[in-house]
Amino acid sequence: MKTSFLPNFTMGENAFLEIEKFVPKYSKIAIFYGQKAYGEAKQYVDKILNTDNYEILAEQCYGKEANYANVNKILQVKDIQSCNALFAIGGGKCIDTVKCAGNQLNIPVYTIPTIASTCAAVTKISIMYDLNGEFLEIVQLKNPPVHCFIEPNIIVRAPIKYLWAGIGDTMAKHIESTFSARNDELNFTSELGIKIGENCYYPVLRDAKKALEDAKEYKLSHEVERTIQNIIITTGCVSLLVDSEYNSALSHALFYGLTVRQHIEKGHLHGEVVSYGTLVQLMMDNQLELLKKTYQLHEEIGLPICLADLELRRNEDLSDILEKTVINQELRHVPYKVTKELILNAIMKLEDYRG
Repeated sequence: MKTSFLPNFTMGENAFLEIEKFVPKYSKIAIFYGQKAYGEAKQYVDKILNTDNYEILAEQCYGKEANYANVNKILQVKDIQSCNALFAIGGGKCIDTVKCAGNQLNIPVYTIPTIASTCAAVTKISIMYDLNGEFLEIVQLKNPPVHCFIEPNIIVRAPIKYLWAGIGDTMAKHIESTFSARNDELNFTSELGIKIGENCYYPVLRDAKKALEDAKEYKLSHEVERTIQNIIITTGCVSLLVDSEYNSALSHALFYGLTVRQHIEKGHLHGEVVSYGTLVQLMMDNQLELLKKTYQLHEEIGLPICLADLELRRNEDLSDILEKTVINQELRHVPYKVTKELILNAIMKLEDYRG
C-alpha cells in the first residue's frame, strides 16, 4: 500500500485571502519566521491572521539555521501544544525547521515562502544541519505542509540571488531523478513524478534568463511566474511522488560534501552549489548534449561552471569533500557505483570544458 501526496498551493496576488478557506476559523496558531522575510510578509499576513478569526499564541523568529537546536526552541514555546496550526514564513531553512517541529508535535504546518529558492514549502522532508552548518541528515516527515500560500509580489522583491539559485536547484531535479531511476521498473507514482520532472528542466532552461532580467526590474512577467512555480511546485511534485531513492543523486551529494568547507555553507547558496554538482554529474555520466545546454545557461546567468566559482582551486586537495560525498545517502541508489575517482575525474574534465 502506498499513500502519495501532491502540493496544495495558492499562488497569485492576494493569495493570503485564501487562508480563511484552508485554516479553520478560530484556530490557535503559532507563527515562526525568518527575520528579514517577515519584514516583507507581515503587512500581508497581519490582515488575515492578526484578526478576531485566529488566536496567535506565539509569533517569533525561528533562528537562522535548520538545526535541532532551533527545532527544540519551537517545541519549548509556551502553549505550543495547544496550537491547531503552525505557520512557517521565510526561506527553506525556516520552513524545514518548522516542518520538523510540527512533525514532532503532530500539528499541521502551513507555509508562506518569501523566496523561490527550493521546494521546501511543499515537501515532506526537512534538511537538517549541525551547529557548524555542516549537513547532518534528511528527515522524512509524516505529511507535507497542509497548504502553501505564494504571494509573487513578495518573492519578486526578494534579492535576485535566491531566484538565481532556485533555478540551479530545480534543473538538478530532472537530471538526478532520471539518473537514479535508470534501468529500474518504476511504480506508477515514480514514473509520474519523473515525467513531471521534465518541467523542472526544459521550461526553466527556456525561461531562466528572461525571468531573472524581469525579476531584477520587479516585473511579474509570465517567465517569472512560471519559474517561481517550477522551483517551488514542480520540483515539489517530483519530491512527493517518486520513491525516496529517486529524489537526488550526485548533484546534491556533492553539495553535502562541499558543506565540509565552511565558506561554502556561509558564502554560497544551496541551489548555486547544487547547480555545479549537476555539471559534474552530467560530465561523469557522459551526457554531453545535456551538459552543453546546461553549461551554456550557467555561463549566461552566472551559475558556477568551475571550482574557482566556489572559491576552490584546481590543484588543492579535495579528499575531505569527496569522502563526504560518496557516503551521502543520495548515492545509495544509482545505476553504477559512484566513486571518489569518478567524481574527481569529472571535476577535472569540467575544469577544461568550454561548452
